[in-house]
Amino acid sequence: MHLVTYSRMGVPSIGVRTETGILDIPDAASHFGRKYHVDGHSFPVRMIDLLTWEAGVEVVRQIVYRYEQSPPEERILTHPMSAVRLEAPVPRPGKIVCLGRNYVEHIKETGADVPEFPPIFAKWPSCVIGPDETIPRPTVSNKVDWEVELAVVVGKTCKDVGKDEALDYVAGYTILNDLSARDIQFSDGQFVRGKSLDGFCPIGPSIVTSDELGAADNLRMMTKVNGVVKQDSSTSNMMYGVPQIMARLSESFTLEPGDIIATGTPSGVGFVRDPPEFLQTGDVVELTIEGIGTLRNVMG
Repeated sequence: MHLVTYSRMGVPSIGVRTETGILDIPDAASHFGRKYHVDGHSFPVRMIDLLTWEAGVEVVRQIVYRYEQSPPEERILTHPMSAVRLEAPVPRPGKIVCLGRNYVEHIKETGADVPEFPPIFAKWPSCVIGPDETIPRPTVSNKVDWEVELAVVVGKTCKDVGKDEALDYVAGYTILNDLSARDIQFSDGQFVRGKSLDGFCPIGPSIVTSDELGAADNLRMMTKVNGVVKQDSSTSNMMYGVPQIMARLSESFTLEPGDIIATGTPSGVGFVRDPPEFLQTGDVVELTIEGIGTLRNVMG
């Protein structure tokens, strides 16, 4: 399933992307609840609440199945894509945990040392924006760089999980652009400020549930700026895959439903190019990961 957060006529909700548009989950729960005993009146309308409800994703799967099996005259709950606006799937995650140097090719292009385990840093939840939103042009930086990353969406509270069970705690996957103000990042000597400017965490377009992508360990990933390919790699090139990352992080702190884990970027970033390249006003940035979709934003 492709789970989305969206708004229609200014009203936010959650849904499932289908071939014909967006199926509103709370409406579908209410509609089919009369027949299938789903309590639509208390059904979550926020993605974070759906993920926190342990049975939430499975209930949605049942609702979608009932919808698909229903007669055509009952399929009136989808909205065409032209009538909705997609938001970040989790608009305000509790934590955004990021990994650096998790692709050998990216380590080589930057001249850094290969770490025992990728360094861990955070992006503030307040910098999240959604698909097609404009990235605010910062006044404190003129060296804004792109980074395509596979993002893990945590589905269940986990602490001290082993790598063999780690995928049981994954709700799904999405795309994250780890935008980076390189001048601030390098002058500070640490990452948080330069990676947490307003609008510096585009996420989307949907959460693809883990039953469709498994460990997400062989997905092509690409960045285009104004139609020109800048990054072209695969999640198979990660040094540490999702199970190992989940196990390592949960050794140190509790992961909670709705938390986002950005798993690192491959080679092709702008600051290592000759000459260096950075995003300019009006640039269109498109990040694509196989099986998930494309996350598009414009630089303000």
